[in-house]
Amino acid sequence: MPLIYIVSDSQNLKNSVSSAIARPDYDLVELSSGNELMELLKEESPDLVILDLQITNMGATAITLDIRLGEKAHSINPTKVLVLLDRRADVFMTRRSGADGFLIKPLDSLKIKKAVNAVLKSGRFEDPAFAPAN
Repeated sequence: MPLIYIVSDSQNLKNSVSSAIARPDYDLVELSSGNELMELLKEESPDLVILDLQITNMGATAITLDIRLGEKAHSINPTKVLVLLDRRADVFMTRRSGADGFLIKPLDSLKIKKAVNAVLKSGRFEDPAFAPAN
């Protein structure tokens, strides 16, 4: 059963993501801060962490960097990270932080499900919404 953490200080966002991906075979845990997440990662190994870009005093970029540093130091297990971005300009920093995927708001249920399934299955997802036109 995949364990998925949803991290945001917005209860509305956590509700939207939870309702979009809820399945009987998923164990969803809602968290409100990066500090809370980092403490749990020392003890548990979720299959996926979904991070809102803006979270109180520690945003998704800083959290992702902390996760990657913890993995390198072997203080936490490898963790897949999906970031929910506010704008296209945030893509560069999200990629540089080592996130496994990103979605750009506004979100819809189908896009969230597709991203979660892709990261769980193949380990990568990048929202094509703002990709250059061919």
